[in-house]
Amino acid sequence: MVEDRAPGGRWAPGGPSLYSARTALALGAEVTLFTALTPWYDRAVLEGIELRTVAAEMCPRYANTYDASGDRTQLLLEEGPELKPAAMGLPPAADALIVAPAFHELAAIPGFRARFVAVSLQGALRSVAADRRVVPANDPIARAKPFAVEGAFLFLSEEDTADPDALAHFCMSRGATVFVTRGYRGATLYREGVETHLDPLPANPVDPTGAGDCFATAFIVRMAETGDLAASCQFALAAGAIATEAVGLDGVPTRAQVEDRLKVAAR
Repeated sequence: MVEDRAPGGRWAPGGPSLYSARTALALGAEVTLFTALTPWYDRAVLEGIELRTVAAEMCPRYANTYDASGDRTQLLLEEGPELKPAAMGLPPAADALIVAPAFHELAAIPGFRARFVAVSLQGALRSVAADRRVVPANDPIARAKPFAVEGAFLFLSEEDTADPDALAHFCMSRGATVFVTRGYRGATLYREGVETHLDPLPANPVDPTGAGDCFATAFIVRMAETGDLAASCQFALAAGAIATEAVGLDGVPTRAQVEDRLKVAAR
C-alpha cells in the first residue's frame, strides 16, 4: 500500500492498488487485496476488503504537486518492499485479477487463474531521477514485456512513457489489449491490430488522482460481468470522469453514480 504526502505534511492512504480495490468494492464486487502493510497504515480505508498481507517496515511513499494546468511533479520518497503473492495464500481462481503495483513491487503477473487479467503499467514504467523525481523509464518495452501477455488488458497513461503509442503497439503485438488514457481527451484502445479512439464523458474535474485506476477497474469489473467490450469501455469512461470530480478517495465512483452518468451521456 502507498502513502501520499498531503498538504501540511500528513500522510494519506493512496496508490493504485487501494484505488483499484476501493473502486471494485464500490461497484459491488467481492474484493481480496494482496499487499504489504505497515503497522501504522490507516486500516479504515480497507473496510469491507478481504486482506492477504505481509508485514512491512515501510510502504511506498510519494509527494505530489500540481501546477495550474494540472501537470504533476512526483517524488518517490520510499520504494517499499517486493511482493511475492504466491507466499500470501492465493485463492485457486477468481473472475478478475487486477495487478496494480505502485513502483516495482511485482516483476510479472502472479501465477493465478482468472477469467480476466488487468494490469496497471504505471508503476512498472516509473524510474527515479537523482533528485527523487519520478520520471518515465528509459526501457519501457523491457519493463512492460513481463506483463504483456496474450489475453491481458493493460492500462497506462500517455504521461507514463515518452512514446505510449509505440509501447501500446508492442504490447498489442504480443496479444494484449491496451488502453492509453489521455485525460480530458478520453482514451485510445489498441486491440487486434486496430486503434480506436474513445471519446471522454463530460466531467467537472477537481483532482485527477486515481482516475486511471478507477477507469481500469471499472472496465475489468464490467467485462467480468458482461463480456461486452464496448459497454465496458463506456462504463470505464463514466467511472474515470466521476473520479476526477472529488479529491482523492472521495472520487471513487459507486455503481449508481456510473449508471446515472451513462444515462445522462445517452440523452
